[in-house]
Amino acid sequence: MMSKDSGHDKDCFGANSKNIFTDRMAFSSTIDAMFFLVMISIAAVILLPSIMADNQYDAAGYTAIQEFDTHILESLLSSNADEFEYEIAPLAVVNISIPSNSITQGPMKTLFGKEQNHRTFSDIVAESMALNLMMENNGSRVYLNPISKEHSTATTAMMQSYLDSKIGGRYNYRFEAHWYPVSGFPLGSDIIVGDTPPHDAIRQNTKLTLPFIFVASKNDILETVNDSVLADALGSSSNETMRAVLYDGFNDSLDTAARGSAEMIVGSIFPSEHLNSLNKNASGMQSDQLGIISTPGGADTLDPDLVIAAYLLNYTANTVVGLDIEIPVDIILSDMVSMVEQELIDAMQEQIAFQLKTDMSDEINSTINGIIDSSDFGSAQSLRDVQVESIYRRVNGGGVDIELMLWQ
Repeated sequence: MMSKDSGHDKDCFGANSKNIFTDRMAFSSTIDAMFFLVMISIAAVILLPSIMADNQYDAAGYTAIQEFDTHILESLLSSNADEFEYEIAPLAVVNISIPSNSITQGPMKTLFGKEQNHRTFSDIVAESMALNLMMENNGSRVYLNPISKEHSTATTAMMQSYLDSKIGGRYNYRFEAHWYPVSGFPLGSDIIVGDTPPHDAIRQNTKLTLPFIFVASKNDILETVNDSVLADALGSSSNETMRAVLYDGFNDSLDTAARGSAEMIVGSIFPSEHLNSLNKNASGMQSDQLGIISTPGGADTLDPDLVIAAYLLNYTANTVVGLDIEIPVDIILSDMVSMVEQELIDAMQEQIAFQLKTDMSDEINSTINGIIDSSDFGSAQSLRDVQVESIYRRVNGGGVDIELMLWQ
């Protein structure tokens, strides 16, 4: 019985072995697979140079647009604008009308139409940044100098015309210039030309220096937490007293920094020197005959420069500062100019100081804790110096941030 089963198993094995060796389908499938792999390899050899060339083309294109972006930005800031014209005081702003046949059309153009030749683009951008400072107020932006809006419009149009001529439709572009004198404080100016860029746009950045000097020096900010103040604080009998002395000292430093920044900002946009030169009364200005225009109310003749000055003073005092006064159009006195300028500086300082104290509260508290816990006077000085440097950087950012972006 066992012998018979063994024979049956042997026959089955023999039959199966014979089927494998006589079936040619297996060899055919193997040859097809090998042929397919050979064809794939040949195709890869043929297409590989093309694939590598595409990558090389992409890399070359990226390098080319990056170099072009750098060239355009450099030439933009160093080239001269052959002609740049704007109206520094649009008459509609001050509600003055001129008859169509008025002989004052020429004098008005001379007085308020400003045409400047052979100035660099960087000069014009810097000037626009200074003239067009705006303050965020309840979701809207208020110009600090309302009669210079045309400068921003003219600058934007000039930049767009230049970039269109240089780029010539080869690339899409966006040019941005931003100046915020105090970091984190909602007062600044912007120029934006072009479309919204994609995330992979080529970007070139630079900084444009403005001809303004921060009024408060780093030593001024340091004065209220100088070595004597620091020594007095560290010599206090309790941590609470030490903390109070240091806290008051750094708060005074923030006030000093805010004052310096406010004076620099107001000095850049408030034309006190020009306004003081208009210290004259109605009879005096009528005799000057600088240009006769008609007002909507009647036939009164007024000096246009004086009308603009009165408008600027009233705008600054009431719209920007928030006072409720009226400065007459027929008389501008030096004490009026000084009063409005001082009110503007005080209001600006108060707002900047509030912002600085809010934003830097945690940082200053951490510095005070470090000074209290310091092991020696030298360590306390180092912590103090780092904090003073941080305050100085917040109110003295350096200049205008400029960025040019290109993409295909």
